[in-house]
Amino acid sequence: MTSVFAVLDDQEDASGAFHLPVFGLYADMELGQGSVCLPDDFLGLEAAMQAAILQDWQRALEAARRRALMKMFADISATMPGESLQVRWHRMRQECSRLGVECPAELPVPLSVS
Repeated sequence: MTSVFAVLDDQEDASGAFHLPVFGLYADMELGQGSVCLPDDFLGLEAAMQAAILQDWQRALEAARRRALMKMFADISATMPGESLQVRWHRMRQECSRLGVECPAELPVPLSVS
């Protein structure tokens, strides 16, 4: 599996940007839990700069989360061949609930194509 790196902001805003890694995202890969502890150099930035960067990170993380949910739905659907979309979506919501994962309230269009 490859990592996805994308600038989700407007191209003109991103032109000339040189993104450096900022450490601070931690994950327990066995328990499926994550936390954030941003370094002092980030926390020392002006509040407006922090807010702008955090907004970009939120967009990118949300895009990654949606991709993961779509893959999760595809995996669940693969175990239920022949079942209706409603049955597969219900199973997806059950699995999200079991894992404590926020599930979209409605079936997103890309998922309904499966």
